[in-house]
Amino acid sequence: MIKNNIIKCLLVCFIISFVIVNCSKDTTGPDDEQKKIGWVIGDPTDGYGSIFYTNDGGQNWVRQGDSLSIPNVSLGAVKAVDSLHAWIVGPQADGYATILKTSNGGSTWERIENRGGIPNKDLLGLHVCSQNELWAVGFDNTIIYTNDGGNTWTSKADPTFGPYQLSSIAVVDDKIWVVGCNDSLGGTIIHSSDYGDTWYHQAVGEFLSERGMIDISAASENCLWAVGHGRTILHTSNGGNTWEIQKTDISPEWDANGVCAISENIAWVVEDVGQIFYTINGGENWELQDPPGSSGGYLLYRISPLNKDEAWVVGPYGGKIDLGMILHTVDGGKTWTIQDYGYNSLLMDVSFVGAYH
Repeated sequence: MIKNNIIKCLLVCFIISFVIVNCSKDTTGPDDEQKKIGWVIGDPTDGYGSIFYTNDGGQNWVRQGDSLSIPNVSLGAVKAVDSLHAWIVGPQADGYATILKTSNGGSTWERIENRGGIPNKDLLGLHVCSQNELWAVGFDNTIIYTNDGGNTWTSKADPTFGPYQLSSIAVVDDKIWVVGCNDSLGGTIIHSSDYGDTWYHQAVGEFLSERGMIDISAASENCLWAVGHGRTILHTSNGGNTWEIQKTDISPEWDANGVCAISENIAWVVEDVGQIFYTINGGENWELQDPPGSSGGYLLYRISPLNKDEAWVVGPYGGKIDLGMILHTVDGGKTWTIQDYGYNSLLMDVSFVGAYH
């Protein structure tokens, strides 16, 4: 009897230990297979905006959507939530902004119809918090927010601000940063510390008035990078109370278009004329990387890194705006390869499941 009780106790302990170990595993993040799933978007082809999808890390790409669900516009920004859910924004069509979502991995795309709060403005950037909660920014100081999957939208903009073309947004907890530009006003970085209820300008001064900002990325609530005209890279280590210039050209002829922070030390920046820069020391030094064909002068718009080693970059190639480029690295940018997606389309943005913003 005692022997049987000992065996039962050991069995119970084993079961409890097994459950505890398995319950303690982090099951919230995407697994390795999900991280091979991504979307690339761009200019319209055959009468509707381009959406390309991969589930094998870009070895193969297929086009998604059709002219019934996707308007005939150049899609501006995409964010993958998980293997099933993704969001896309773009210009206005039929009287209101383009907002698309999928809940089945892109098998079908739904355009959010002209629901309350969707403005008749071009949208340029977005930040996705979850399947149902996201922010979008665009022309004429547009900042809109939904927390019910797009059924209703609320304007979060300060109407007293100038008509900037807001192009990118970074969100960390209740803190938000938005960047943009205006031909006469120059660049702007605006910040909210109360989840968009109130806003104020950061980095105000003569330099920013001559440099439009295009993209922003946050490593934390203190560490951010913003990039823009004149191949400008700005950095803050105190939440934007002060911004320092880490790199810029004298003339704002060419642009730094995309930035993504991996940590407070590691970040990528992609620029015009095929240039990719990488830092491992918080931007004290930026290493110029050499993607294939960069002598052709193609423009690089956005980057989607899974980690410090693997990333995808998109943009138009060789000065031809109807020929897009997808680049991929698995060694931190030491080598880049071109991925064939089977179409000719200006590519605007890329997002993989589990990637950094």
